Amino acid sequence: MARKIEALLFLFLGFLLFSCSKKIKPEEIEPHDICYLCKMAISQLQFATEIVTPDGEVYKFDDLGCMIEFSKMQKLPKGSVMFVRDFYTKEWVEIQGAYFVKSEEIQTPMNYFIVTFKTRETLNKFIDEYGGEEFPYEQLETKILK
Repeated sequence: MARKIEALLFLFLGFLLFSCSKKIKPEEIEPHDICYLCKMAISQLQFATEIVTPDGEVYKFDDLGCMIEFSKMQKLPKGSVMFVRDFYTKEWVEIQGAYFVKSEEIQTPMNYFIVTFKTRETLNKFIDEYGGEEFPYEQLETKILK
């Protein structure tokens, strides 16, 4: 009997650890999705962004600027994760690990002109093609909200 209780307790603790450590992931953009802030269709996937809350609520945006504006107006739950996409590969990247370029050579959906990248290699490829100013994550709000 004691072994059964130990086994059940072990299974229960394992379940708790697994459910508490669930990694937040982005949700794919569907053809009918619209920007949560500006209500425009999300048609250019390389500029799409998302905020995913720990309870699974997803806010989708057509431009990085819309997501940053929204996050300043709305108190997000602790543990929410912001995602951006690599301009070339359209792979999702957590915003803190992304690279950023501001370039008026590329028109983003809402004209914030900020392009995001997963790797330094894709960032360098972009700058070689279009030019622009690289900047760190810490300057993102300043670049968008000015």
